[in-house]
Amino acid sequence: MKRVNRLLVLSIVMVMSLSACSSKESQVQDEQPAETEVVVTEEPNKVDEVETPSEEETKEVDSKDEASADGEKEALKTELKEKYDITEPGSFVRGDATGKWRIVKVANSTPPTEYAVNYAKAYMNDGDIHYVVNFSLNTTTMFNRYSNGTTSVIEAKTTEYVDKEEHDASIIGEGLLLTDNYYDIATGEQITNEGSEEAGTVDADTLVAAVEEAIEGQVGEGEEITGVDFDGSNLTVHVDMSGTDTSIFSAYDIALSRISSITDQILALDDEYYNTWETVTVDFGDVGKAVLDKSIVKDQGFGKFFDFTDDYLK
Repeated sequence: MKRVNRLLVLSIVMVMSLSACSSKESQVQDEQPAETEVVVTEEPNKVDEVETPSEEETKEVDSKDEASADGEKEALKTELKEKYDITEPGSFVRGDATGKWRIVKVANSTPPTEYAVNYAKAYMNDGDIHYVVNFSLNTTTMFNRYSNGTTSVIEAKTTEYVDKEEHDASIIGEGLLLTDNYYDIATGEQITNEGSEEAGTVDADTLVAAVEEAIEGQVGEGEEITGVDFDGSNLTVHVDMSGTDTSIFSAYDIALSRISSITDQILALDDEYYNTWETVTVDFGDVGKAVLDKSIVKDQGFGKFFDFTDDYLK
């Protein structure tokens, strides 16, 4: 699953710089014996030799770490088998252009979200995509493991089962979307898009001032943010696009990209601001406006964003 990047690049500025390389005098380091360090004690003219780990000892430690990790995986596999009848995932019969997708077929009463983290630890690496087809629940769940740089995340996206989709990777997961959840693999905790209730809310003037500062510079040349207002529930950002350069992209396409660039900054504000509004409207005048509510806010471990489609701009 990938988030669609709607940001349209309208101009490319290339800056070239030349720098002179300064020469550095070479430094001579005294050679020390390969297997020892010399430590000077408080007594004059006396040294103690401290042995450093040999290559064989280092390899032995690494082997123990690998064995421990392998042992944890095997324990998780045994647990998944005993509790949920999860076995080694297999390949698709057809339709997998990557050759890397995997599938498991079960018939139990447990939603795959309950064992998503343990499954990811047992069977998946970052970048892997697996599917769990549950014939008892009549669902298909995609497990998508990835890293956002600091955190390994498992997405568990569940759709209604479509007849015979388990045989063809090109059509699997196309049923009606039921749930789409994300979990931190290290902690096992679900990544949510909700603001903390303890953070409270802010007054209208404070919200508007914070939003105006956050979205400054989020439009292109010839465009202007003309105002921000809040009616107690709906937060509206007004954008004038009368000066937009439409020689390459239409004003409508440009406006779509501006929705993301503007609202991403609003969603990045602290929880007390998020708790204050219910919907965000980005009004482009004659070009159209988009009304976005919290039901389409998602967080995939990279921060909150509105998961909207093109037809939201009307």
